[in-house]
Amino acid sequence: MAVTVAPLTTSVMNSVNEDRVGAASGINNAVARVAGVLAIAVFGIVMVKAFGFWLNHSLAHFSLPPGVLQEIRGGETKLAGLQVPTGLDPSTKSSITQSIGEAFVFGYRIVMLICAGLALASAAVAWRMIPKSGDGLGPRPGSV
Repeated sequence: MAVTVAPLTTSVMNSVNEDRVGAASGINNAVARVAGVLAIAVFGIVMVKAFGFWLNHSLAHFSLPPGVLQEIRGGETKLAGLQVPTGLDPSTKSSITQSIGEAFVFGYRIVMLICAGLALASAAVAWRMIPKSGDGLGPRPGSV
């Protein structure tokens, strides 16, 4: 986002007439803020789902009472802040705590891979759409 916002804002502001600069700035800011909120919401959902998937996969290896499983699954939205239920032996408690940490890292990796893919996709689109010198859309080499 930090790499793309300034050039995008410059492009938007340079593409409008002076009498429409205020409206263009407002629209640009509104779209940027909505996009940020939407990205946080979507990536949050992805993180919680990936965390829950990995945690449930890990918990399948333990023979936990149904009430304990339900308590853990009920707190999945807390992610790494999920507390292990009381009343378990220290070994099981330690293993569940480790599973919670691994599930968090798994979810975080999924989100980061999606972000990296989106960054690569945006770089490919920019490479494809930015005019190259000599195509009649920009200054020719040696003309500056």
